[in-house]
Amino acid sequence: MSGLLSLIIPVYNGTKYLPGTLDSLENQNYEPLELILVDDGSTDDTLNIMRSFAEKSRHEVKVISQAKAGVSVARNRGFSEADGKYVAFCDHDDLFDPCCFLKLIDEMERHDSEMAFCGHDFIDEEGKPIGRYDDKHSYPKANPSKGIDVLYDYLVGKVSIWGGAVLYRRDFLLTNGIRYTPNCICAEDNEFFIKALATAKSVTCVRESLAFWRQHPESTRHSFQDLKIEANLHELTAYLRCKAFMEKRGKTDTKAYRALTSLVIPSAYVAYLQRVVLAYGKERFRAMVLAESLRSKLADGCNLMLFMKRTDLFFKLFLAMYLPDAFVNLTRKRYEKKIRARCVKG
Repeated sequence: MSGLLSLIIPVYNGTKYLPGTLDSLENQNYEPLELILVDDGSTDDTLNIMRSFAEKSRHEVKVISQAKAGVSVARNRGFSEADGKYVAFCDHDDLFDPCCFLKLIDEMERHDSEMAFCGHDFIDEEGKPIGRYDDKHSYPKANPSKGIDVLYDYLVGKVSIWGGAVLYRRDFLLTNGIRYTPNCICAEDNEFFIKALATAKSVTCVRESLAFWRQHPESTRHSFQDLKIEANLHELTAYLRCKAFMEKRGKTDTKAYRALTSLVIPSAYVAYLQRVVLAYGKERFRAMVLAESLRSKLADGCNLMLFMKRTDLFFKLFLAMYLPDAFVNLTRKRYEKKIRARCVKG
């Protein structure tokens, strides 16, 4: 085989799904493989599950226990302990086809790429299929592709990339200083993908779904209702860090940079401003949007790409800048409508 594969799995209170994920990784057809399990201050039986698995696994297993510091710190801690030529970051509720990493590595080596990814399907709490990758997304037309081209397709929603279905050369990440941002609680994966794709010369794709993204109430994607305002702010600042990263790397004259600055960041501003209205009220919102430092950034967001691809968001951003009371009323009415619909459904 080509070299050691390091799979990094951060876990916080994962007793319900962790055993299934570990079985899925234990049964991978690729060798040699090391599993790096990082317990992020769990208060349940997670650490014991990890230790029990390590005793009987046919693979090398490293168990790390740390005080709760968040998923980004846990992933970085696992990466610092990795010895593999290849690295992937998995979550404790992911599932994988037995040939997932074997096929990713084969494609990566065939094309001498720095990154490889495959499709991912969606499963429910019981592991039953509820959605396919190609229901809404497509694969890159060229294989391999330039990272910056895949990044554009990712930012405009043509291609979907998900953490558990991406493989990296460890030296590539080390050389380019790509890590998870500590304490980031939202869009941390997106930030990592954007920085890696913006830097990679070659990205290859396995055009089939070999990974399975479990949708359940406890998953990271569904856990921010009480911290939504903070999550929206973290998402926005993550994309602003990506903007600075691409500028530093000389990627401003690319379609991907334009998509990030003209589509993704303005969308994140709209989401954040809506949450400000709901969390803090009209007066706080008005004070923010009337501040010149923010108005200049919002003005940049009112651009042709946003208008062409997301007219609804362009309209909301326009209202926030020039008719703030209308933005407040629209935000509140739509939120109330959503709550009523949720009550009827529940």
